[in-house]
Amino acid sequence: MSLRANIDHLKAAQGIEAVAVIGHGEPRIFRGNESWSAVLDGALSLLDKTGEPTIRMVVGKHTVVVQTEREETVAVVLPTGHAIAKSLRRMIRRMSRKVRPPLRPEAPAIAAAPAQPPVAPGQPAAPQASATPESTSPWG
Repeated sequence: MSLRANIDHLKAAQGIEAVAVIGHGEPRIFRGNESWSAVLDGALSLLDKTGEPTIRMVVGKHTVVVQTEREETVAVVLPTGHAIAKSLRRMIRRMSRKVRPPLRPEAPAIAAAPAQPPVAPGQPAAPQASATPESTSPWG
């Protein structure tokens, strides 16, 4: 059951707010904003009633995509119009086939200061680049 194993990869994709996965006879697993839990339960139930392999619903400013792959069904919430919507179905299909390695914890982004050459004692320091460009206008 790869979608269950890859749920953290699905949730980590940019734009995904919540994910739920169910398998035949297995309990539902959920990742994301807990306020979407009941909506995803309803969406999974609606898919079951339609008999379709995939459905898409708009809920306010969000879209819920529900898709069945192999023996599992996944429901995903994303902002309507988000760029990931174009590749979401393909991403779900790929993740249903192969278990991905565990996600690595994100390292905090530390902005590196630009390297400055060492200054010998008694020498003036090199001029620093200005954050705001100087005006080249003849008026000031």
